[in-house]
Amino acid sequence: MMIIVRSFFFHMFFYVGTILMLFVFSPFVLVPRPLFVPRIFTNYSRWLLKYVVGLDISIEGLENIPSDRSFLLVSNHQSAWETLIFFTIFKDPVMLLKKELTYIPLFGWFLLRTGMLSIDRKNPTGGFKKILAGINSRLNEENRPVCVFPEGTRKAPGEPGDFKKGIYLIAKHTKADIVCVAHNAGLYWPPHKFTIKPGTVKVFIYPVLAPVFDESILKTVLPGMIHTKSKELARYGE
Repeated sequence: MMIIVRSFFFHMFFYVGTILMLFVFSPFVLVPRPLFVPRIFTNYSRWLLKYVVGLDISIEGLENIPSDRSFLLVSNHQSAWETLIFFTIFKDPVMLLKKELTYIPLFGWFLLRTGMLSIDRKNPTGGFKKILAGINSRLNEENRPVCVFPEGTRKAPGEPGDFKKGIYLIAKHTKADIVCVAHNAGLYWPPHKFTIKPGTVKVFIYPVLAPVFDESILKTVLPGMIHTKSKELARYGE
């Protein structure tokens, strides 16, 4: 019962806070790259998760995050948790998201103004070329990490999905360093669920993979690293 009550208050404060922040910060939608907005919003979300739900975070491998260059951030996808909390772990990451999200008034506008990249699923070929151009711009001109969830959709802990070919094309064309991340957030905030359990999300950050691997090797290395660790972390549920 207490989990339901805590989850209710989290969602209430989350959505009310989101609406208030959108109105308070609305003038900054005219400013190029108002990156302080997602920083405030996601830190607020992390605070709510910790003090309302009781969901904390433990990170292993923070020292592996490059501080002097951009990189591709490649992670398993289990929850809404990582789309929020990665902003509090990595500096100004760029997310690849559904184009439909950019249609939401104010919220979608901020997504675009802060440099997020939208995927047009109705035009996969032409849309992917645009995504590649955007990724190169964020990596090389803005020096920001670009986050990719290669499984494409959220998967339950212990049930990893196949990696889509897009990640290998992105790695080939950008020639960027890759930082692989595994976590077990789905144990506490399952996909498409209202209730959020208290506990500690474990995050593991691998050392950097230099852009020296060809596609055939990456197809073994990337899923192997992320799936192996995510399966291990799935056993830590409280």
